[in-house]
Amino acid sequence: MKRALVGSRSPRASQARVVLSVLARTIGLALLGFGGIACEDDPDVWDTSVPDPIVARSLEGAVALIDDPAHRVLLLTVDEDLELETTSVPIADGFAASAATPDAQRLLVLSRGVVPRRRADEPGPSLAVIDGGTEPGLAVTYPLSDPLSGLAVDPLSRFAVIHPSERDVAFVQNPNELVVVDLAPGAGPPVPVTLRSFGGRPQGFVFTEPLGLPGGARRLLVTSTDRDVAVLDLENLDLPEITIRLGSGPEARRPQGVAVSDGAPDRDDDARIAVRIEGAPDIVIVDLVPVAPEDVATTPQSYRAVPNVVFVGAPPSDLAFVRTDAGIRLAALVPARNMLVLLDPQTGGATEIELGAPFERLSVVTDEAGEAGAGGDVALLWSTSNPQIALVALGGAVGTPYRSLERIDLATPISEVVAVPGENRHLRVLSGTAGDEFVVLDLLSRTAAPLLASGGGARMVPSFDGQRAWLIAPSAAAIAKVDFTSLHPENFPLSHGVSDVFDVARRGGGRAVIAVHRAGTGSVTVLDAIEPSLATAREYAGLLLGDL
Repeated sequence: MKRALVGSRSPRASQARVVLSVLARTIGLALLGFGGIACEDDPDVWDTSVPDPIVARSLEGAVALIDDPAHRVLLLTVDEDLELETTSVPIADGFAASAATPDAQRLLVLSRGVVPRRRADEPGPSLAVIDGGTEPGLAVTYPLSDPLSGLAVDPLSRFAVIHPSERDVAFVQNPNELVVVDLAPGAGPPVPVTLRSFGGRPQGFVFTEPLGLPGGARRLLVTSTDRDVAVLDLENLDLPEITIRLGSGPEARRPQGVAVSDGAPDRDDDARIAVRIEGAPDIVIVDLVPVAPEDVATTPQSYRAVPNVVFVGAPPSDLAFVRTDAGIRLAALVPARNMLVLLDPQTGGATEIELGAPFERLSVVTDEAGEAGAGGDVALLWSTSNPQIALVALGGAVGTPYRSLERIDLATPISEVVAVPGENRHLRVLSGTAGDEFVVLDLLSRTAAPLLASGGGARMVPSFDGQRAWLIAPSAAAIAKVDFTSLHPENFPLSHGVSDVFDVARRGGGRAVIAVHRAGTGSVTVLDAIEPSLATAREYAGLLLGDL
């Protein structure tokens, strides 16, 4: 779809654009009207197509629409009267990937630039960092040397890694070249790093929290390839990585998951990395220990990696380091045996907890689940095949496993578990595998409240402040609000199908919900998020037809 009836700046075309976009009015209960924006003429925008589908990202104070054909990001902010304001931020040609930092403060937009680049004035590849508060705008743009498409973001919002992906089709490519970006204010430019390779290529990244290591605390980047694991020091990128080979035979052993432990808080010699291997009944545990005195002169790092292999009887489906009453253990879920195996990382000794059913995923929820018992963690287990969840109190697990397990029956197996932030961090949103049933799990009271959605493929999205959640479904021209205090659902029929829903801070205080519609040239519906009402809601159409 073109943005204008004709590709020129004729008066008639300008008038047509204004007629399309200046139709603002408040939505009534019976009929949702089209809201409006006044447009400035920009021939580069009008002569391009509208992206389909529209990529949208949520920030704390804005919603970002990626307008790739017009080489921009359109930031939507809401004032106290639910009036929408747009800010257009230019980006380079060739949009490749985008991601919001987990703290919702910045948007990262990766662009390939013009490929092939034949003139000096054509934009090259770059990473744009956009501030996402209630006064959003471009913070900084980092030029890059190569047009890459992969983007990974640190859960602590400090670092980003740009890497090759399967979508990159350069004539010659180094698949082990990474670009590490420090997102801290005043940090230097991106740093290119090439991993030493034994034939593998990066498949996944784990950013560790600060670890107590020999030589001082630091953060690591653990990169999984299709046959080994590389450890990079994020605090000192001049140091070479440490590559951990997972096998010496002719067949590659593919890493399938990684867990990291800092060990005891008062020690700097017991940090560890555990690696799960695809289809293998064993786990590789890597100890990060001090360098031997005789090797200090030839070892650039202040620590070395010592791998050990531990057998668990069948391929594990998930891993996590946990605290028990006997010390730190590696918890490995083994669904083929209906077991949770607790491994002593020092001795390799194991304690097995019979679960009574297969569980495939686990997460540590100690801080949200209240009193953990005799000095240990609490683990939440769930499954995509078994309609149950389980809570395991690991403080009493070693030696008395029959006392540590609590199972809760559900109506459907679980495909995803989403944490709720803020004051309701003791809640989890569980999504059923069919996408038509959800459960709000209270980790304190051990209760599971079901919610049903008509049709399949629905999503339930907690708000950033953790007070409520919003539900959308592909087949529904509606959104629904669920207040986490009462769990009472409120339904709001809209005039178009909804592809995304975002709960953002409003300028001047309060919060708004922005529902992004599927069809057209960028239309949204804006409601008050605290006390939503169709009587005060506003719908805006044609946002991508120009700037406000």
